[in-house]
Amino acid sequence: MTASKWVKSESVVTDDDFVSNAATATATPRPGGPLRPRIEAVQKRLESHLARLDSLQSDLKARDGETFRRLMAAIKESNAQYSTVLSAELARARQVSRVVATARAALERIHVKLSSVSDFGDLVIVLAPAMAVVKNVRSSLTPCVPEMEQELGVISEMLSGILVDAGQVGGYTINFETANEEAVRLVEEAASAVEQKMKEEFPGIPDVPMVPKAA
Repeated sequence: MTASKWVKSESVVTDDDFVSNAATATATPRPGGPLRPRIEAVQKRLESHLARLDSLQSDLKARDGETFRRLMAAIKESNAQYSTVLSAELARARQVSRVVATARAALERIHVKLSSVSDFGDLVIVLAPAMAVVKNVRSSLTPCVPEMEQELGVISEMLSGILVDAGQVGGYTINFETANEEAVRLVEEAASAVEQKMKEEFPGIPDVPMVPKAA
């Protein structure tokens, strides 16, 4: 499967993830305990993270609307230089909004899948790609929202610890290739849905007048 532009190389899960993450996990409940409370703890952290992303999306949308209004006013006034600045600012802001919205949509899919887990087999099938998705979200979102890096790292460690224990208890072998392909599919679905939604909710960036060249 061809890697999605949203799924970076850092989002691929390997054996090293389970060695390092299981050894350094600090989240509670501790590794080795009952799996259900630990899954619920991950779900609660995801819910908290989704709420933060919702709030951030609302702020970004409000700022986008204000910048768009200023851009339209500058174009109407034939202020080419200011229009160019605002157009570039709006394009950068839209990219941040796209990253944040894709991260939220991908994490929401992981949360839904965790809610549907009923046995060890389901858990291993869900958690391996979930780890890759969280790693992708962390690497994509951190440049835009640095304060969310640590929390996503904790979630990744918790998922790793649960997956290691579930695999050992159930005797399941993790298929990394399948897990990473599933992660690519999940993130691509999220990115596609976000792209369509943004086209519906955000007005297109208009062409700006040319800045006159200096004589």
